[in-house]
This record gives sequence, structure tokens and C-alpha cells, in this order.
Amino acid sequence: MAKRQKKDLWWYIKKEYGISGLKRKFTKQTGIPLTKAGVERKLGALLLDWVLGRGKKAATEVEEVEEEEE
Repeated sequence: MAKRQKKDLWWYIKKEYGISGLKRKFTKQTGIPLTKAGVERKLGALLLDWVLGRGKKAATEVEEVEEEEE
């Protein structure tokens, strides 16, 4: 059998006040991750899109230019 982990005081406080649920709700509504890895991944993607000229804005500009050429 696997060893059962003991839950600490902070786990009970978060559970009691619904902090995890609030964080999850905020993240889903805004699209901004609250974890360190999530923030790094999001900023890295934004930076790459900016450097390489990709993204929503760049895609719409390309479509507009193609429509003007026709």
C-alpha cells in the first residue's frame, strides 16, 4: 500500500476558505495562470510571438493584405 501523506495546516485553511476554487475561477476567466510555471510558459509564448511576428494581430494583418491584393 502507498504511504498516506499527512495534510498540513495550510491545506485545511485553503480548503475551508475556498482559496483554490477562487484561484481556479480567476484563472479560467482571465486566462492568466497563477503558478510560476504557467506564468513562465505564458510569457515565453507571448515573447516568441512578438519576436517572430506571429499572433492574432499579425494573422489579421496578413489576411487584410491578401484581401487588398485580390
